[in-house]
Amino acid sequence: MKRLAVINGLRGYAILGVIYFHLIGVFFNQPGWYTFFIGDLPIFPLTYLGHGWLGVDLFFILSGFVLYLPYANGSRELKTGASVWTFYKHRASRLLPLYYILLVISIFFIVHASNIHDWSFWKDMILMFTITFNFTKETFIPSYNYVLWSLGIEVLFSVIFPLLIWLIVKKGIIKFCMVVFYMSFIVRVISCFYPNYYLAPHLNMIKDSLFGRLDDFATGMLLCHWFVTGWKQKWFEQYSIVLFFLSLFVITLGCYFSDYVFLHYISSYFEPLINTSFQLGFGLLTLSLLHMKRNPIQFLFANKTLQLCGMMCYSLYLWHGNMRMVFMADYTPLRIITYLMFLFFLSFLTYRYIEFGNKKMEDILPQ
Repeated sequence: MKRLAVINGLRGYAILGVIYFHLIGVFFNQPGWYTFFIGDLPIFPLTYLGHGWLGVDLFFILSGFVLYLPYANGSRELKTGASVWTFYKHRASRLLPLYYILLVISIFFIVHASNIHDWSFWKDMILMFTITFNFTKETFIPSYNYVLWSLGIEVLFSVIFPLLIWLIVKKGIIKFCMVVFYMSFIVRVISCFYPNYYLAPHLNMIKDSLFGRLDDFATGMLLCHWFVTGWKQKWFEQYSIVLFFLSLFVITLGCYFSDYVFLHYISSYFEPLINTSFQLGFGLLTLSLLHMKRNPIQFLFANKTLQLCGMMCYSLYLWHGNMRMVFMADYTPLRIITYLMFLFFLSFLTYRYIEFGNKKMEDILPQ
């Protein structure tokens, strides 16, 4: 399957945004970090600096796109038990080896020997090794590596993926997406009535569960379907530049609404719409770039350096949380540079030898 350069580039921006948010964004991650008013209207000119966490939203959308692509273009199918088993083996070999290696290292560095005698430790171990930690409030954000919450959602999505393909074949992707969008929106509405399930300013155990986030994955699958089938291809090619800037406007609008909700300028009942606005914005961004001819904008999303970051995103994502805990005792320029150097070096090693140890070097580098 030929790689799509801009998809790798978007994944590159997503992982760089997440690393920034957890590293330097700690200084800017408060909603409305810098605000001025035009009359009674609050304006956030630096709103992007507080929204590096949006990389996770973009990851979910792109995951749906990439995972569905071989089934959308007909190069793979899930019609038999053998094909489903092959899918699960392939997905497990892709996600689990590095996860378990990192988990053991995380336990070694974080857990003290005395914890081994506590039942809570063994309970956590069962949840972590079975990747079911997203089902309890205490472990939704794992203390062993806080970034793993989204990986748990990714794994759950992979588990139900064959079922989703079966539903798409039976009902069609449009009906499938309509049902998923409605269901996920209702789940996010329900989360508004349970504010005690907020585990971080932007993270709610109900809102960010599999079924609260399933429409992110469905968005990626729908984008993939439109791209593969050539839906409105000439129109997208003609207006790709316009759609690109429109997407930035919609994403910015989503950031503003996010800040307005968390600063209580508007009701928290608007929050379920925030995810929808980001899905629309990232969807327009992805489609515009996929149909854009070579130009400086396209280069910003398809250059080989950014692509490599995107292709390494899984290793970078899993390592960056715990390495931050090890390296960042204080935020001096030297520590930040040292952290980034070790992070990218170690991530490339695990990308090369653990994620794709059976591949040739030229097969895992940008084309």
